[in-house]
Amino acid sequence: MSHVSRRVGRRSADRSDLAVEPLQPGLQHAEPDYSVRSEKMSVPSHPMDGRSIFQDFASGISLHATDAIEMADIQSRATLQPGVSLLLLLEGAVDATVEGTAIQCNARRGPVGRIISVTRPTTLLRTSTRGRYVRKVTLRIPLAWFEERGCGDPASTQSRELATFLRTHNSVKEWEPSTGAVRSAEDLLARSADGGVLASIAGERDMLNMLADALSAFRDDEPRPMPRHLRSRDIVRAQTARELILRSLDDGLHLPDIAEQTGMSVSTLQRVFRDCFGQTVMEFARVRRLEMARDLLDRDGLSVGDVAQRAGYSSPANFATAFHRKFGYPPSQVKERARRAAIAETEQV
Repeated sequence: MSHVSRRVGRRSADRSDLAVEPLQPGLQHAEPDYSVRSEKMSVPSHPMDGRSIFQDFASGISLHATDAIEMADIQSRATLQPGVSLLLLLEGAVDATVEGTAIQCNARRGPVGRIISVTRPTTLLRTSTRGRYVRKVTLRIPLAWFEERGCGDPASTQSRELATFLRTHNSVKEWEPSTGAVRSAEDLLARSADGGVLASIAGERDMLNMLADALSAFRDDEPRPMPRHLRSRDIVRAQTARELILRSLDDGLHLPDIAEQTGMSVSTLQRVFRDCFGQTVMEFARVRRLEMARDLLDRDGLSVGDVAQRAGYSSPANFATAFHRKFGYPPSQVKERARRAAIAETEQV
């Protein structure tokens, strides 16, 4: 395991390769390579202000975690070695290209992930935007790590899709991080890299949790078939019930109302809906309301209490608990993220 410490900007930070001498626009240099996107702007001595951690682990996996504000409009160039780069973006946005393939994601509505595979050394260009706050965790897993575990051979891996992905140069896949993966990323950002053996073991655990979650996106399973015992009429009525729920998230439509409008008894509705969609009516409605609540917090600027009431929760505390359990972060974090985004947009005008 290797780790180096350095100060970045005004805040205390773990090692960063961002504190380098700036390049003049248009010049070509060996990496790390930074060029100014606007001739009217000079590059500060530290292109990012905050924490940036680089750490190599005994397993061969490398960690790059960032919690910082981008201080200038800069384009940076780095080389990706053969293997997989796993990005989990907690806040902010990432705008990059890998040999012309765009890698763009925005965490305005919650954490997002990307999985990138290259089979040969490849140039990555990343664009930074002045005033943008970024919190992200990137894992880099060498191709040999997968080969040692038989993941690159379609005959020996459980997922032919994964094997094909690893063998295809410059392939990119979207990944929706689970609550557990988000918590692991938060722990990696919060944990000091100088904590000794126990911190290293905990870091390995969190990285493997993230990796396992990302690799679960590679499935060869066929779409879930509708049960044979269901009649076409029942399937249509279950789909109608689903549309009713989606249209009435704010209205608090009750189970008997849905059953009446779809021509079923409550018990039949419950059975048919679960057979069709793999969850109960109430489970489906609860998740959709939480997703609606996340959008309201992000876009409309409502208070947590107001959003909790619209989502059907009598107690903001109960709402916050359910929200955190579903998304892996509290509703207050969405409010703070939206506030920072609004400030950044104002400063750029």
